[in-house]
Amino acid sequence: MISVEIDHNSDKSLYVQLYEYLKGEIEKGRIETGERLPSLRTMSETAGMSVTTVKAAYEQLMVEGYLTSKPQSGYYAARGAVIKDSHKRPKGHDREEVADVKAQESNAEAQKSGALPLNCDLDSFDFVKWKKCMSTVLNETPELLLSEADRQGEPALREEIARYLYKSRGVICTQEQVVISAGTQQLINHLARILKMMDIAHVSVEDPGYMPVRSIFRDWGFGMSCIPVKKDGIVIERLPVNIRTAAYICPQNQFPTGALMPISRRHEILDWAEANDSIIIEDDYDSELRYTGMPIPALQGIDHGNRVVYLGSFTSTLFPAIRISYMVLPERMVKLYEKIRNNYDQTCSKTEQLTLAEFMKRGFFHTNLRRVRKLYSIKLQETLDAIREYGSDGEFLTAENTQSGINIIFRLNTHTKVITKGQNGDARSLEIRREMADRLVHTAAKAGVKVRDIDQLDHDGQIYMVFYYNQIPLGRIRNAVKTMIEGFKSDVTKGSLGLPAVYEVIRLSGGKPQFLKEHYDRLERSLASMRIPVPFTCDELAGCIAQLAEESGIKDHNIKIEADISGHSTMYLNPTHYPSAEQYEKGVRTDLFRGERKNPNIKMMDRELRDATDKAIKSGNLYEVFLVNRDGIITEGSRSNVFFIKNGEVYTSPTDTVLPGVTRTVIIRILEDAGIPLHYSAIKQEELSGFDAAFISGTSPKVLPVANIGDIAYDVDNPVLRSLMARYNILL
Repeated sequence: MISVEIDHNSDKSLYVQLYEYLKGEIEKGRIETGERLPSLRTMSETAGMSVTTVKAAYEQLMVEGYLTSKPQSGYYAARGAVIKDSHKRPKGHDREEVADVKAQESNAEAQKSGALPLNCDLDSFDFVKWKKCMSTVLNETPELLLSEADRQGEPALREEIARYLYKSRGVICTQEQVVISAGTQQLINHLARILKMMDIAHVSVEDPGYMPVRSIFRDWGFGMSCIPVKKDGIVIERLPVNIRTAAYICPQNQFPTGALMPISRRHEILDWAEANDSIIIEDDYDSELRYTGMPIPALQGIDHGNRVVYLGSFTSTLFPAIRISYMVLPERMVKLYEKIRNNYDQTCSKTEQLTLAEFMKRGFFHTNLRRVRKLYSIKLQETLDAIREYGSDGEFLTAENTQSGINIIFRLNTHTKVITKGQNGDARSLEIRREMADRLVHTAAKAGVKVRDIDQLDHDGQIYMVFYYNQIPLGRIRNAVKTMIEGFKSDVTKGSLGLPAVYEVIRLSGGKPQFLKEHYDRLERSLASMRIPVPFTCDELAGCIAQLAEESGIKDHNIKIEADISGHSTMYLNPTHYPSAEQYEKGVRTDLFRGERKNPNIKMMDRELRDATDKAIKSGNLYEVFLVNRDGIITEGSRSNVFFIKNGEVYTSPTDTVLPGVTRTVIIRILEDAGIPLHYSAIKQEELSGFDAAFISGTSPKVLPVANIGDIAYDVDNPVLRSLMARYNILL
């Protein structure tokens, strides 16, 4: 029987009191592994709190790995959550003892730092309070600024960091164990030298993981193992055994996957370190910024073997102009650091360190952290809402790692599949992927958004990118995400660069490719014009399309096939822009554009022309623009063919002046079968007003009425047009 006493007059919330009580009971084994906890309603009645409050405490314990949940059964104590006897707290590190350590009065203390965005909301940081703290340093203790900074970091700041870490992260340390520097990478350099002094020559890192850390250890000459990461963190079973190593891990909010290591796995990795006389480097970056439940306590707090080096930073919780990071060394490594300390100058401003110490001492840091959590939580929700609205419900863009930190992961779903590798093999595939990623990063930057490619995660034609939503002012997030996604869709439709290539866009309807033979024949003609054979047969293409449709689970979409002059060919899901029912009923707005294709009979991407027409379409809020050549002749649309109707007869451009579209060819066959006269005519701009109706043809629009071209309006209910639309739809 679980009996919990709740103090309703305590400063601690009811949720935190219940959470801490149950966590302690599980760790001490008083709630045994597999034991079923009271139901939400029963615990609510026992503890005198709402069901919602009990559920919040239970869910926090589930996040940390103390509880598991079974559908229709309840909540149970998880395996591996009991603290073992070998993990007793070392003498002299009593929680009350550490919490009561006083800051040294000789230092008038200091600063806090960080790296919020250069383009962040002004209300994300209280500069008025920061200014007050800096004034205290300058006015009351100016003599402290007349000497060099402490090479380990200002004692006052180290004391405040030690106090803060215990209260907020469960880290147990004294200020003598804290080392301050300007950025995590410099701390890793210090740590690399210490590890060498300990005769540790091997490092294990997470894969995927934080690449700069890998580079630093590699530059120091460490042997390296890249250990995969799963949903519960680094795969401990893959860590080296029987050799001394240092394992660099992010157990709270793994970058970039967001994986969270549960309590049972934390005990396992501590056991691994003990058994193999190894060191764990715990990077706790962004841990305070968790938006569901409470931040997860640090691994260092349950390490009683002096084997965890703790890394932290103020980068995400303050403002960009200040960069202060820190590490907490195990006691046995402090003496080694002292041997090298005087070889390195302190890179953090002494004034800023002292200001941050004062900022923390007055409680301003904690207050500002609550402010940032609230702001970023709202920003995160606004970002996710915008992605759902503009990202095609996950078919094109999906958000991952959405519980904490200052960024989320984008998964761009192109489902690219290589059909043939060609002369350059895998190198060409890698070149295309890198070029696409660079293009996407550039497009995001133009939308005022910072993203970063994560090629470590890429697989099955999916591109992964880090998106820093914290760096966008709240009022601009929705529009920025919309602009970015529109740009991404445009980037993907432009295909690959580097080598001349031809392409086809095939409509997948009900899982079946439409007019596949016609598309293949045109692809063959396009390549033949460059004296290049098609690198695959029509049957091979059909098989690849069927496989792509099955793997993606998408039945109605456009598929793009590209083949370049090296023989490399790929296929992928092309972002789709199908007209709405209203557009089929009322027609679409269009206009004219001065421009022409270099070789209209070959389906090859003209990116300069595509960019120009896309800009005209967007600025005019149009569906399409029709190209007008140097002779004033209307040829075709930027991505479609165009037909006109007058007196029951149909007119279109001569075949040698336009791309012979597959849909266009089908329409011509329908006209012949229906006995409707068709004229191949060079139509001039001044003749447009003489036609009764007009329509677009293409893979996506099929047969689509044109409501107007510029100021000229057309009859969208023309009987010939409506008959053609019906006849075409029967064929699909």
